[in-house]
Amino acid sequence: MSFYKFLLKRLLYLIPTVFLVTLLVFSIMHLVPGDPVDSMLSVDQNQEMRKMLIKQYGFDQPIYVQYFRWMSHVVQGDLGKSILQARSVGILVKQALPRTVYLALAAMIIAMVISLPLGIISAVKRKTWVDYLSQVGAMLGMSIPTFWLGLLVMFYFGLILGWFPTVGYVPPSENFLKFLHHLCMPAVTLGIEMVAVMTRLTRSTMLEELNKDYVQTHRSQGLPERDIIGRYTLKNAMIPTLTIASIRLGALLGGTVVIETVFAWPGIGMLVLEGINTRDYPVVQGGVLMLSFSFIFINLIVDILYKWLDPRIKLE
Repeated sequence: MSFYKFLLKRLLYLIPTVFLVTLLVFSIMHLVPGDPVDSMLSVDQNQEMRKMLIKQYGFDQPIYVQYFRWMSHVVQGDLGKSILQARSVGILVKQALPRTVYLALAAMIIAMVISLPLGIISAVKRKTWVDYLSQVGAMLGMSIPTFWLGLLVMFYFGLILGWFPTVGYVPPSENFLKFLHHLCMPAVTLGIEMVAVMTRLTRSTMLEELNKDYVQTHRSQGLPERDIIGRYTLKNAMIPTLTIASIRLGALLGGTVVIETVFAWPGIGMLVLEGINTRDYPVVQGGVLMLSFSFIFINLIVDILYKWLDPRIKLE
């Protein structure tokens, strides 16, 4: 299959995928008890006001009518309007999504910079103190809850040592150094678990490659160990590592809500969480829709990278 046919096929997959995601999110949000009107009105306000608002926002219509009415606006690029904030959901998502992307990418970069060399060294120096130390560290990283680690990092490096600000966000366009200063603690906290996962994966895939026949052949030909690892085994070992990295990056985009809450990072995770708490349906639906698009786009990029890493892989 040619690259363009593959790309067209993957883009066509977007239609049923996005439809199912939107249908699921829309249904779940409307099945949860309560509605935005409960958040808008105080207890002592009369039922007439409530009925008027329900009719104004169309909550008195059947759920399928509400869904298709919302989807008819989405296909035109209109994600709706926040019920409580009275602002365009598109603008809210446009402001929040880059902040989550900054956080997820920073965590990914930290994880890859640490885990890849550590996993390679652990595989090459198998059953040495370096290998044992990295495995113990990986197990600890996977065992510690992210929110608890975030609180510990905030308490020690933010409050005790005072090296980093504990909460808040500064746009990179306003002051890039302050942006990095605020980004450091949440990115490191978010990246710790991924360091553990990627270290173990890189070690196992490298060990598998180092035990294959072609490696023994290269060694018998007198090739330096550095060339064997750098030119042959590492490239082959990166394919499964890249798969997990792409999945983890997609998960990071949608799973930063805990870290964003702990460090008051105003990303899309916090936006969606606030929308859930206040039953602000358009905000939740728009936020989840953009996260779904981001996840699908990341997987598409990874499929293209597969072909670059190993031309033998067929695009299907």
